[in-house]
Amino acid sequence: MNRSFHVLFILILSGLCNVASAQEPAAQPAFQYFNKTEVGIGIGLGKLKTDIYNGFQKTVKNDQIIISAQTINGIVISGRAGLGVGLGAEFWQKGMFYPLFAHLYYDFKPSDNTPFAYINLGEAFGKRDSTYYYASGKGGLLFSIGAGYKMKIGKRFQFEYEIFYRYQAIQSTYRQYYVAADSTEHFATIDYKVPYHFAGFKIGVLFR
Repeated sequence: MNRSFHVLFILILSGLCNVASAQEPAAQPAFQYFNKTEVGIGIGLGKLKTDIYNGFQKTVKNDQIIISAQTINGIVISGRAGLGVGLGAEFWQKGMFYPLFAHLYYDFKPSDNTPFAYINLGEAFGKRDSTYYYASGKGGLLFSIGAGYKMKIGKRFQFEYEIFYRYQAIQSTYRQYYVAADSTEHFATIDYKVPYHFAGFKIGVLFR
């Protein structure tokens, strides 16, 4: 767990270092570097199916809660659209993941104070711990979409707050015991993917 907090500290420090080294440009270019550092929380939505045990499969509530921090670096195009790459650390109730993703955002107004929307697409690397209902699993595809508002707080700084929806696939494997028609006992390996859905809130600082 100490290592996880070290990763979280490095991500936040990286964003702050980019902010601290900023200087006011003479004119806004067509392409401009940006850094976005943010923290947030996600709450599980819906239900998911458990592993099959003794021929039975249950449906349980998605009770996972995510605490996350991430930093995104990229370029702003013509002052309104941004394209970048993000890296994060996520603390699940029963797991730890490190998302790596492409980030695309768009400002609805050519202003320092404006609503915006964004899309993230990538993969989360890490592990979900096993429980009574399911075996351990590793991260897979992630997709996130959100909208929020940003406001100017300095010459090149903006404060952002946003709401988001997040899809996260978890890939898992477990062994199922069964008795064949000839009364012989067998074990089958089951590979499957569990879809997790979340809704949440983030705040962050954008430098450009």
